[in-house]
Amino acid sequence: MEQVVVLGATGNIGTAVLKNLQNRNVEVFAGVQSEKDFEKVSQLGAKPIVVNFTDQDSLNQALKGKDRVFLVTPLMQNPEAVTQMLIKAAKLNGLKHLIRSTASGADSNGQIQMARWAGASEDLIKASGLNYTIIRPYSFLQNFINFHSQTIKAYNGFYLPVGDAKLSMLDINDLGEVAAIALTSDEHFGKTYELSGLTYTNEGLAETLSTILGRKITYIDVPEEKAKQSMLSNHMPEWMVNAMMELNYITKQGWTAGYSDDFKNITGREYTNAETFFTNNKQAFL
Repeated sequence: MEQVVVLGATGNIGTAVLKNLQNRNVEVFAGVQSEKDFEKVSQLGAKPIVVNFTDQDSLNQALKGKDRVFLVTPLMQNPEAVTQMLIKAAKLNGLKHLIRSTASGADSNGQIQMARWAGASEDLIKASGLNYTIIRPYSFLQNFINFHSQTIKAYNGFYLPVGDAKLSMLDINDLGEVAAIALTSDEHFGKTYELSGLTYTNEGLAETLSTILGRKITYIDVPEEKAKQSMLSNHMPEWMVNAMMELNYITKQGWTAGYSDDFKNITGREYTNAETFFTNNKQAFL
Protein backbone atom coordinates (compact mmCIF):
# COMPACT_ATOMS: atom_id res chain seq x y z
CA MET A 1 0.00 0.00 0.00
CA GLU A 2 1.37 3.40 -0.96
CA GLN A 3 2.18 5.97 1.70
CA VAL A 4 0.94 9.52 1.15
CA VAL A 5 1.86 12.52 3.30
CA VAL A 6 -0.16 15.74 3.42
CA LEU A 7 1.77 18.83 4.54
CA GLY A 8 -0.28 21.76 5.79
CA ALA A 9 -2.79 19.18 6.97
CA THR A 10 -4.75 21.23 9.53
CA GLY A 11 -5.74 24.17 7.31
CA ASN A 12 -8.94 24.23 5.23
CA ILE A 13 -7.26 22.77 2.14
CA GLY A 14 -5.25 20.11 3.98
CA THR A 15 -8.33 19.00 5.92
CA ALA A 16 -10.32 18.66 2.68
CA VAL A 17 -7.54 16.56 1.15
CA LEU A 18 -7.46 14.25 4.22
CA LYS A 19 -11.27 13.84 4.11
CA ASN A 20 -11.14 12.85 0.46
CA LEU A 21 -8.24 10.41 0.95
CA GLN A 22 -10.34 8.26 3.28
CA ASN A 23 -11.20 4.83 1.84
CA ARG A 24 -8.80 5.17 -1.08
CA ASN A 25 -6.51 2.27 -0.20
CA VAL A 26 -3.49 4.38 0.78
CA GLU A 27 -1.76 4.90 4.11
CA VAL A 28 -2.15 8.59 4.94
CA PHE A 29 0.19 10.68 7.09
CA ALA A 30 -0.62 14.23 8.14
CA GLY A 31 2.12 16.77 8.75
CA VAL A 32 1.08 18.95 11.71
CA GLN A 33 2.83 21.69 13.68
CA SER A 34 2.34 20.23 17.16
CA GLU A 35 0.81 17.37 19.15
CA LYS A 36 -2.30 19.43 19.87
CA ASP A 37 -3.34 18.76 16.23
CA PHE A 38 -2.99 14.96 16.53
CA GLU A 39 -6.62 14.29 17.37
CA LYS A 40 -7.99 16.42 14.54
CA VAL A 41 -6.11 14.55 11.82
CA SER A 42 -6.49 11.13 13.50
CA GLN A 43 -10.27 11.53 13.26
CA LEU A 44 -9.82 11.81 9.48
CA GLY A 45 -7.95 8.52 9.35
CA ALA A 46 -4.45 9.99 9.06
CA LYS A 47 -1.36 9.20 11.12
CA PRO A 48 -0.02 12.46 12.59
CA ILE A 49 3.63 13.45 12.31
CA VAL A 50 5.10 16.70 13.62
CA VAL A 51 6.74 18.59 10.75
CA ASN A 52 8.31 22.02 10.55
CA PHE A 53 8.18 22.73 6.84
CA THR A 54 10.63 25.62 7.14
CA ASP A 55 13.30 23.14 8.33
CA GLN A 56 15.12 20.90 5.85
CA ASP A 57 15.91 18.09 8.31
CA SER A 58 12.30 17.98 9.50
CA LEU A 59 11.05 17.66 5.90
CA ASN A 60 13.65 15.01 5.07
CA GLN A 61 12.44 12.99 8.06
CA ALA A 62 8.74 13.46 7.23
CA LEU A 63 9.17 12.13 3.68
CA LYS A 64 11.18 9.05 4.67
CA GLY A 65 9.54 5.93 3.24
CA LYS A 66 6.71 7.89 1.60
CA ASP A 67 5.58 7.56 -2.02
CA ARG A 68 3.72 10.83 -2.61
CA VAL A 69 3.44 14.22 -0.96
CA PHE A 70 0.85 16.99 -1.08
CA LEU A 71 1.94 20.51 -0.07
CA VAL A 72 -0.08 23.60 0.66
CA THR A 73 1.45 26.57 2.45
CA PRO A 74 -0.47 29.25 4.35
CA LEU A 75 -0.36 32.84 3.10
CA MET A 76 3.31 33.56 3.79
CA GLN A 77 6.19 35.52 2.31
CA ASN A 78 8.40 33.63 -0.16
CA PRO A 79 6.65 30.24 -0.04
CA GLU A 80 8.97 29.10 -2.84
CA ALA A 81 11.64 28.57 -0.15
CA VAL A 82 9.44 25.82 1.35
CA THR A 83 8.82 24.38 -2.13
CA GLN A 84 12.57 24.26 -2.75
CA MET A 85 13.20 22.39 0.52
CA LEU A 86 10.36 19.96 -0.23
CA ILE A 87 11.82 19.17 -3.66
CA LYS A 88 15.16 18.46 -2.00
CA ALA A 89 13.53 16.15 0.56
CA ALA A 90 11.47 14.41 -2.14
CA LYS A 91 14.60 13.69 -4.20
CA LEU A 92 16.54 12.52 -1.16
CA ASN A 93 13.78 10.01 -0.34
CA GLY A 94 13.03 8.96 -3.92
CA LEU A 95 9.37 10.08 -3.88
CA LYS A 96 7.43 9.23 -7.00
CA HIS A 97 4.99 12.17 -6.99
CA LEU A 98 4.70 15.73 -5.64
CA ILE A 99 1.37 17.57 -5.66
CA ARG A 100 1.34 21.30 -4.91
CA SER A 101 -1.63 23.62 -4.42
CA THR A 102 -0.73 27.11 -5.69
CA ALA A 103 -3.16 29.75 -7.00
CA SER A 104 -4.94 30.75 -10.19
CA GLY A 105 -2.96 33.25 -12.21
CA ALA A 106 0.34 31.81 -10.93
CA ASP A 107 3.16 33.48 -12.87
CA SER A 108 6.64 34.33 -11.59
CA ASN A 109 6.44 37.54 -13.68
CA GLY A 110 2.82 38.21 -12.67
CA GLN A 111 1.34 41.60 -11.88
CA ILE A 112 0.53 40.86 -8.25
CA GLN A 113 2.64 39.47 -5.43
CA MET A 114 0.48 36.37 -4.83
CA ALA A 115 0.80 35.40 -8.50
CA ARG A 116 4.59 35.83 -8.39
CA TRP A 117 4.93 33.73 -5.22
CA ALA A 118 2.78 30.94 -6.67
CA GLY A 119 4.61 31.13 -10.01
CA ALA A 120 8.04 30.89 -8.37
CA SER A 121 6.98 27.62 -6.67
CA GLU A 122 5.61 26.23 -9.92
CA ASP A 123 8.83 27.08 -11.81
CA LEU A 124 10.90 25.18 -9.24
CA ILE A 125 8.61 22.13 -9.41
CA LYS A 126 8.58 22.02 -13.21
CA ALA A 127 12.38 22.26 -13.31
CA SER A 128 12.85 19.61 -10.60
CA GLY A 129 12.59 16.51 -12.76
CA LEU A 130 10.05 15.03 -10.30
CA ASN A 131 6.63 13.74 -11.28
CA TYR A 132 4.31 16.56 -10.25
CA THR A 133 0.71 17.72 -10.33
CA ILE A 134 -0.12 21.39 -9.76
CA ILE A 135 -3.55 22.52 -8.60
CA ARG A 136 -4.48 26.17 -9.08
CA PRO A 137 -7.61 27.19 -7.15
CA TYR A 138 -9.49 30.45 -7.60
CA SER A 139 -11.18 32.10 -4.56
CA PHE A 140 -12.89 29.90 -1.98
CA LEU A 141 -16.51 29.88 -0.83
CA GLN A 142 -15.06 29.03 2.61
CA ASN A 143 -13.92 32.68 2.80
CA PHE A 144 -17.52 33.45 3.74
CA ILE A 145 -17.08 31.36 6.89
CA ASN A 146 -13.51 32.43 7.65
CA PHE A 147 -13.83 36.16 6.99
CA HIS A 148 -17.50 37.15 6.85
CA SER A 149 -19.49 34.91 9.21
CA GLN A 150 -19.07 37.29 12.18
CA THR A 151 -20.44 40.35 10.34
CA ILE A 152 -23.18 38.25 8.72
CA LYS A 153 -24.24 37.05 12.19
CA ALA A 154 -23.94 40.46 13.86
CA TYR A 155 -24.94 42.89 11.10
CA ASN A 156 -26.56 40.75 8.37
CA GLY A 157 -23.93 41.91 5.92
CA PHE A 158 -20.46 41.37 4.51
CA TYR A 159 -17.95 44.00 3.43
CA LEU A 160 -15.53 43.89 0.48
CA PRO A 161 -13.86 46.53 -1.73
CA VAL A 162 -14.60 44.78 -5.05
CA GLY A 163 -17.55 46.66 -6.54
CA ASP A 164 -19.99 44.66 -8.67
CA ALA A 165 -17.29 42.42 -10.15
CA LYS A 166 -17.94 38.92 -11.35
CA LEU A 167 -15.83 36.41 -9.39
CA SER A 168 -15.31 32.66 -9.52
CA MET A 169 -15.71 30.81 -6.21
CA LEU A 170 -14.67 27.24 -5.42
CA ASP A 171 -15.71 24.90 -2.61
CA ILE A 172 -12.45 23.68 -1.02
CA ASN A 173 -13.92 20.17 -0.87
CA ASP A 174 -13.83 20.09 -4.69
CA LEU A 175 -10.10 20.80 -4.52
CA GLY A 176 -9.73 18.08 -1.88
CA GLU A 177 -11.36 15.58 -4.20
CA VAL A 178 -9.09 16.40 -7.14
CA ALA A 179 -6.00 16.26 -4.91
CA ALA A 180 -7.04 12.86 -3.53
CA ILE A 181 -7.62 11.50 -7.03
CA ALA A 182 -4.19 12.79 -8.15
CA LEU A 183 -2.51 11.34 -5.04
CA THR A 184 -3.83 7.86 -5.77
CA SER A 185 -3.15 7.57 -9.49
CA ASP A 186 -0.30 7.87 -12.01
CA GLU A 187 -2.55 9.51 -14.61
CA HIS A 188 -1.96 13.06 -13.44
CA PHE A 189 1.82 13.33 -13.71
CA GLY A 190 2.99 16.58 -15.33
CA LYS A 191 -0.50 18.11 -15.23
CA THR A 192 -1.60 21.55 -14.06
CA TYR A 193 -5.27 21.86 -13.17
CA GLU A 194 -7.23 25.11 -12.87
CA LEU A 195 -10.10 24.82 -10.39
CA SER A 196 -12.32 27.83 -10.87
CA GLY A 197 -15.63 26.96 -9.28
CA LEU A 198 -18.67 28.77 -10.69
CA THR A 199 -18.99 32.51 -11.30
CA TYR A 200 -21.06 34.89 -9.17
CA THR A 201 -21.39 38.49 -8.04
CA ASN A 202 -21.37 39.41 -4.35
CA GLU A 203 -24.90 40.81 -4.80
CA GLY A 204 -26.02 37.42 -6.08
CA LEU A 205 -24.27 35.60 -3.23
CA ALA A 206 -25.99 37.91 -0.72
CA GLU A 207 -29.36 37.01 -2.26
CA THR A 208 -28.57 33.29 -2.07
CA LEU A 209 -27.57 33.66 1.59
CA SER A 210 -30.76 35.65 2.30
CA THR A 211 -32.91 32.85 0.89
CA ILE A 212 -31.12 30.10 2.80
CA LEU A 213 -30.89 31.96 6.12
CA GLY A 214 -34.40 33.39 5.92
CA ARG A 215 -33.25 36.96 6.61
CA LYS A 216 -31.97 39.81 4.45
CA ILE A 217 -28.18 39.67 3.97
CA THR A 218 -26.51 42.63 2.27
CA TYR A 219 -23.22 43.01 0.42
CA ILE A 220 -21.56 46.33 1.24
CA ASP A 221 -18.99 47.59 -1.26
CA VAL A 222 -16.48 49.45 0.93
CA PRO A 223 -13.85 51.96 -0.25
CA GLU A 224 -10.42 50.38 -0.70
CA GLU A 225 -8.75 52.68 1.84
CA LYS A 226 -11.32 51.76 4.48
CA ALA A 227 -10.78 48.04 3.83
CA LYS A 228 -7.02 48.50 4.15
CA GLN A 229 -7.32 50.41 7.44
CA SER A 230 -9.65 47.75 8.83
CA MET A 231 -7.10 44.99 8.10
CA LEU A 232 -4.25 47.01 9.61
CA SER A 233 -6.29 47.76 12.74
CA ASN A 234 -6.85 44.00 13.10
CA HIS A 235 -3.04 43.66 13.36
CA MET A 236 -2.54 42.00 9.99
CA PRO A 237 1.10 42.38 8.90
CA GLU A 238 1.61 45.08 6.28
CA TRP A 239 2.98 42.67 3.65
CA MET A 240 -0.20 40.57 3.98
CA VAL A 241 -2.49 43.61 3.78
CA ASN A 242 -0.71 44.77 0.63
CA ALA A 243 -1.02 41.32 -0.97
CA MET A 244 -4.75 41.19 -0.08
CA MET A 245 -5.36 44.69 -1.47
CA GLU A 246 -3.72 43.72 -4.77
CA LEU A 247 -6.00 40.67 -4.90
CA ASN A 248 -9.04 42.84 -4.16
CA TYR A 249 -8.00 45.23 -6.93
CA ILE A 250 -7.75 42.56 -9.63
CA THR A 251 -11.01 41.01 -8.39
CA LYS A 252 -12.70 44.40 -8.81
CA GLN A 253 -11.45 44.51 -12.40
CA GLY A 254 -13.14 41.16 -13.03
CA TRP A 255 -9.81 39.40 -13.62
CA THR A 256 -10.56 36.59 -11.17
CA ALA A 257 -13.68 35.45 -13.02
CA GLY A 258 -13.39 32.53 -15.40
CA TYR A 259 -14.41 28.95 -15.90
CA SER A 260 -12.24 25.85 -16.18
CA ASP A 261 -13.77 22.45 -16.90
CA ASP A 262 -10.82 20.59 -15.33
CA PHE A 263 -12.95 19.54 -12.35
CA LYS A 264 -15.69 18.17 -14.59
CA ASN A 265 -13.14 16.31 -16.74
CA ILE A 266 -11.57 14.66 -13.67
CA THR A 267 -14.66 13.90 -11.56
CA GLY A 268 -17.42 13.72 -14.17
CA ARG A 269 -19.59 16.33 -12.48
CA GLU A 270 -20.01 20.06 -12.03
CA TYR A 271 -18.47 22.16 -9.26
CA THR A 272 -20.37 22.45 -5.98
CA ASN A 273 -22.52 25.58 -6.28
CA ALA A 274 -22.91 28.36 -3.72
CA GLU A 275 -26.47 27.35 -2.84
CA THR A 276 -25.35 23.83 -1.88
CA PHE A 277 -22.33 25.19 -0.02
CA PHE A 278 -24.34 27.70 2.03
CA THR A 279 -27.04 25.11 2.76
CA ASN A 280 -24.44 22.61 3.99
CA ASN A 281 -22.75 25.26 6.15
CA LYS A 282 -25.85 27.13 7.33
CA GLN A 283 -24.88 26.74 11.02
CA ALA A 284 -21.80 28.95 10.51
CA PHE A 285 -24.06 31.96 9.86
CA LEU A 286 -26.70 31.44 12.55
